[in-house]
Amino acid sequence: MRYDLSNPFDQEQARTRLASLTARGAVVELTEKRQRSLSQNSYLHLILGWFALQVGETAEYVKQKYYKGVNARLFEREKEDLYLHRKEKYMRSTSELTKEEMSESIERFRTWAAKEAGIYLPSADEQDYLRQVENEVSRARLWI
Repeated sequence: MRYDLSNPFDQEQARTRLASLTARGAVVELTEKRQRSLSQNSYLHLILGWFALQVGETAEYVKQKYYKGVNARLFEREKEDLYLHRKEKYMRSTSELTKEEMSESIERFRTWAAKEAGIYLPSADEQDYLRQVENEVSRARLWI
């Protein structure tokens, strides 16, 4: 269950739930969830789809190879392998980014796309252009 602890009602519900779990002696995991706006996430996937259409790749390929590659500093991490006793690199998920990191990564990708691939990706405030892109991407959804 998620609780927004800036909301007094959710605070009370969280306290009640924690008291119940404590009384049962339950084992729990408490994690903080970073929230990104749905519109920011939708916008990212829209421009990834548009780029994919332009280059003839899948949106997932574009996300992993180009978007995360351009933003390696934000995504690339290392962790110690428990059994091999060496550091292994991995790419973290976009869901782990803060709003600020997401904005930075999108702008970096847009700049790279224009400069290196010659593909203009509309900004989030270009509503007319984004509607056109959305129509094109939705028509091609089967292939990207």
